[in-house]
Amino acid sequence: MDNISIASYSFHGLLNQNRIDVFSYLESVRYRYHVGWADIWNGFFKSNYDTDYLKAIREGLDERNLKLASLCCDWAHPWDDDPDQREKNHQTALDCLKAAEILGAKTVRFDIGVRERDVTQEQWDLVTRRFKEYAKRGENAGFMVGAENHWGASRRLSVQRELRERVNSPAFGMLLHLGNWDLAEGETLDGNDVLAAPIAAHTHVDYEHAHVAETCLPPLREAGYKGVWGLEHHTSVDEYKKVARQLAEIRLANV
Repeated sequence: MDNISIASYSFHGLLNQNRIDVFSYLESVRYRYHVGWADIWNGFFKSNYDTDYLKAIREGLDERNLKLASLCCDWAHPWDDDPDQREKNHQTALDCLKAAEILGAKTVRFDIGVRERDVTQEQWDLVTRRFKEYAKRGENAGFMVGAENHWGASRRLSVQRELRERVNSPAFGMLLHLGNWDLAEGETLDGNDVLAAPIAAHTHVDYEHAHVAETCLPPLREAGYKGVWGLEHHTSVDEYKKVARQLAEIRLANV
């Protein structure tokens, strides 16, 4: 089995056109691309976390001999400036954790939610408490939980490192989106990828990084990255063909 997953977000354009759903996505992963790892974005759930629905997805994974490398959860970040929204996000996060348990996910990704560059003490307190709670549930169920360097403060390597230290759990590890950094003085995009590799539980390898996979992925393995390579496509145009190209380029890196 390739050590590669294909993120369902890669087909969000087709999803918006009602031309794909979670089950046809699984069919594509296994039989169009011949990959053994799924990587589901919760946007494909259409806000449906019904237990029977989630069990049907699990059956779809099992029928196709697929494993779930990552459950990528939006609308579930711990911090929001609106307290009511924070509670709604927390409930979505709990739904996602239930989904991860049913689907057998290896990792679960949440955002931090701090849009500013710096994190206040109030924000740290809540974000740390929530991720401790989520990581504990992940530890009990056998999956890892973490934050992506996605937007806002999470794009700073120092924030990712501090969050890891604060949570202090063997079930916590970030989702490394290659090159997506808000750089401090002296840092570089590639350098931060290498520095983050040992604390990463999963990755997003975008279209641009796939083109240079043979040079940018091996140093991450050498630095200690042990997870699956998560192919993620973003353009929403010609997705089937462009994902095929991305996949071929990542495979050529032989990592």
